[in-house]
Amino acid sequence: MFLDSFLSLAYGLLLAAYRLSFLCPLSKFPGPPLAAATGWYEFYYDVIKGGVYPFKIVDMHRQYGPIIRINPWELHVSDPDFYSTLYVSGSVRRTGMFPRQRYGLGVMESHNATESHDLHRNRRKPLDVFFSRQSIERIEGMIGDEIKALDDRLLALRGTGQVINLEYAYASITGDIIGQICSEEPISLVNGPDFSPHWYNLIFTCISQAPLFLHIPWVVMALKLIPVGFLLRFYNGGLAFREYIALARRHIEDAKNSPISADAVHRNSKSSLVRYILSSDLPESEKSTERLGRELMLILGAGTATTTRALNLVTYYAIANPHIEARLREELAAVTKGYPAQMPRWSEVERLPYVTACIKEGLRLSFGILRRLPRTSPDVELRYKGYTIPVNTPVGMSAYMMHTDPDVFPEPFKFIPERWLGDYDPLMNRNFVPFSKGSRNCLGLNLVYAEMNLALAVIFRPDGPRFKIYDTDESDVVLALDWVIPVPKADSRGTRVLVE
Repeated sequence: MFLDSFLSLAYGLLLAAYRLSFLCPLSKFPGPPLAAATGWYEFYYDVIKGGVYPFKIVDMHRQYGPIIRINPWELHVSDPDFYSTLYVSGSVRRTGMFPRQRYGLGVMESHNATESHDLHRNRRKPLDVFFSRQSIERIEGMIGDEIKALDDRLLALRGTGQVINLEYAYASITGDIIGQICSEEPISLVNGPDFSPHWYNLIFTCISQAPLFLHIPWVVMALKLIPVGFLLRFYNGGLAFREYIALARRHIEDAKNSPISADAVHRNSKSSLVRYILSSDLPESEKSTERLGRELMLILGAGTATTTRALNLVTYYAIANPHIEARLREELAAVTKGYPAQMPRWSEVERLPYVTACIKEGLRLSFGILRRLPRTSPDVELRYKGYTIPVNTPVGMSAYMMHTDPDVFPEPFKFIPERWLGDYDPLMNRNFVPFSKGSRNCLGLNLVYAEMNLALAVIFRPDGPRFKIYDTDESDVVLALDWVIPVPKADSRGTRVLVE
């Protein structure tokens, strides 16, 4: 045992020495030597400190410059002009995924976590069609029904004194919408007691474990072997993750057990994503329950969490700033005058400049994904100023740094919709990347815009529900930690309101 320990220590020291030496291709890039020597440096800030490595990276850039080495394998760039060079379409060059940024999340083999450019393109192709603008417009009625159900519940709580957690409320409709998209099963979270907090807690409990799982991926595999009773008593995060896996797989098995022809799937606007993939021309190996279950885990989680955060942020700042709320209600009067008999159209609402400004500001400050999105170039070297980046080297940039650049967004941490009105600085559009860019950008951007436009139109129409903030301040809302999905401080109580 002593010999094994000695050999392990010696190997670790030799590996660290190699990573710092001229023999390592990345040794020429600046950065903290400890970060270059070992992944435990990042582990400390991600896991021990609870998800603050993106903010540490900002400090590292201040000290070492616009391109730095942030761990033994990976580079990070802070120059906004480089974003369009790094995140490109497939017609420009092939782009690979750095798999270490997805290991341990349980979504390996999903399109998002696929390392190979060509395999990613094949896996994403049917999804792109399903989440296109045209396809989302086909289900706009379903989205509107869910939002109306939320509005009905909120109006029913007028004057009751019942405290509402807006994050639960928004997670219930985004969960219902993405659930129906994936499986055709209306689960009616929005009508559950207190807006079904179990769904919110399931998603965000899993998300809270992401930093640990990323660094120690075998934990996910081990969870499958641990008795439920042990998890229930000692590790609720692990139990939630197992429940989430089971939910995704159940949707797949239900669709496989009641097959429908490809023609019928394409004719029916209510056909689920699962049925659409099963009827696609993907090879059978790509339609296994295991792989599709991981695809659904990704889509269900991202489809709930990111939009919930953005809607919650916009709503909080609107009700905390009466001038924002008043301007929203005034602008929405015309397009919502027929509600509830007639739901406003997404195409109408998105033309309203102040609503659009609020949505953009909400997306800017909710970031989408807070951490960097590393990409590799498998065929050609990349160049940044005087540096040549070797082929297949992971290089990342982050929406956090793009969205909080004070040279582009003065007072970057303030919610100021007016910055998006009139003749604003075009560099704001360059830096606005909540969905990333290129061949691996966010699949669900059309769904997010549809949900946000319609939800805000209904909630902030002139005769919509009026909220009063209850025992909540800005620190409960602003995003402070990186659990892959950005979240507020760990002891946040959520955005709590009363309906007056």
